[in-house]
Amino acid sequence: MTENFLRCHVDQSAEWTPLREIEPGLLIKFEIDNPGSSHKVRAARRIVQRAVKAGQIIPGKTTVIEKTGGNFGLGLALACSEIGVPVELAVGLSFSPLKRRFLEFSGATLIGIDRLQAGATPREVVEWHLANAAMLCKSYFYTDQFNNPGSIEAHEYETGPEIVSQLRAFTHCRAISFVSCAGTGAHLTGITRALRRAGFIVDVTLVEPAGCDSRAGIFVDHRFEGMAVGVKPPLLDWSLVDRTEHVDQVTMLATQQRFAATYGYFFGNTSAACISVASALAARRPASHKVLAIAYDHGLWYA
Repeated sequence: MTENFLRCHVDQSAEWTPLREIEPGLLIKFEIDNPGSSHKVRAARRIVQRAVKAGQIIPGKTTVIEKTGGNFGLGLALACSEIGVPVELAVGLSFSPLKRRFLEFSGATLIGIDRLQAGATPREVVEWHLANAAMLCKSYFYTDQFNNPGSIEAHEYETGPEIVSQLRAFTHCRAISFVSCAGTGAHLTGITRALRRAGFIVDVTLVEPAGCDSRAGIFVDHRFEGMAVGVKPPLLDWSLVDRTEHVDQVTMLATQQRFAATYGYFFGNTSAACISVASALAARRPASHKVLAIAYDHGLWYA
């Protein structure tokens, strides 16, 4: 079964997502075209693959557990369904009912609903299940995406090299402005490392919601799920970040609406926030310099 999983992993990782020049100088990597409709499936697969090879996940014995806003959970559900491993997820009640329902359709079990309704955090739900695994007759593997180096590896050795290969179509491109956000910080770190290793001149703009400063640990309530999530991004290499831009909800919604009406792409909130900054940067760059943003997921998850 492990061999089948690894073969499936290789085949599926070869199904690249598009890199499109939506506006002059603005490149968007369409991670919404991944299974599960987000970039998180890459990290989920990598983490599951590493755990299977290490004997930490044993099909028929292990249950995978995680706290998630949904996208990483969908990735886990897909990766684990390939090897017959059940997945239990603690998902905050504020997240989209549509996404929660799709998690269940994808085979995941949502846990701790009563505890969440009583005020517990998803982390506390996971901690309770881990502490009571014997009573629950479970052998858990906690994927712990915020502290798992597999998240960085997925983007440094998969997403990033894909982008590098796709950039060959832009023969005069030598410099890249990468506009990104950070939840765990894994994709910003991994993709930037891959681009620089390939010889591109790369500058990085970190996008944050208005009022947040992740480096300083300052967070406010916002609707940009996936960035500034309430903890300093543990997998973010801050030495790679050149500048920070803040985006408010009005700007995000205007960008979301403009790209939907003009191009037919309904980007998620976090994607739209980054694309608003990237679009403005692209208008000021020469032909040899491209601006890169990631379409992390689609807007339906936030309805």
